[in-house]
Amino acid sequence: MKRNLVLLCWLSFLPLNAQIQKAVTESGKEVVLLDDRTWRFVHESDSTALETIVQNKAEFTRDAKATSSVQSANLNVAVYHDPKKWKTAASGLQNIEYLFIGPDHIFATLTADRSRIPNLRIVKDVVISNVRQATDYFRLKESEYRTVNGRRMLYLRYIANLKGLDFEYAGYYFINDSGFAMVVAYTMQQDFEAKFPEIQKFLNGFTEISYQPPPPPMRVPKL
Repeated sequence: MKRNLVLLCWLSFLPLNAQIQKAVTESGKEVVLLDDRTWRFVHESDSTALETIVQNKAEFTRDAKATSSVQSANLNVAVYHDPKKWKTAASGLQNIEYLFIGPDHIFATLTADRSRIPNLRIVKDVVISNVRQATDYFRLKESEYRTVNGRRMLYLRYIANLKGLDFEYAGYYFINDSGFAMVVAYTMQQDFEAKFPEIQKFLNGFTEISYQPPPPPMRVPKL
């Protein structure tokens, strides 16, 4: 998977005036220095979240108001959503098929391609590696296996900072014999918790769909 798999799309709409500097502590840990005179470790994740993936026993299903859908052209997956709250647009960005604009400055992306990945544990490692390389600060908060609309998926929730702006992300990651897909929703980190119920409902609209072969060509009867 390419680095822009985790492209921070919203950043293109915002002024990026903050300055980021990095330093190394006496113990050899890398820190990021922010404009407000605070600092953070560059990679400050919960060790349990990094090392393990817990099994969430709950069943996650599509919301009844999620009646509209977009389907991937690359993989047999779709995102069902509430058309009264979410707008969709085809993406011109490489590897990202659809962009979603939700209520109160919530954004989301659907990515799908035919890269075959053996298991979801490897998906987690690749996603974390890509985000770390693309951002100034990263913190993984949650890492779970979930059953979503009857399919086993990986759930990740993390914070990432780029150019002084904190975003929080939550997403589902799915693999099958044909490839890999993910749907990720995000907003400003300070607002994420208040908006999480809407984000969760949106994510639960992600599902695998049955492949529909094209109809056979029509035969023209002989006269």
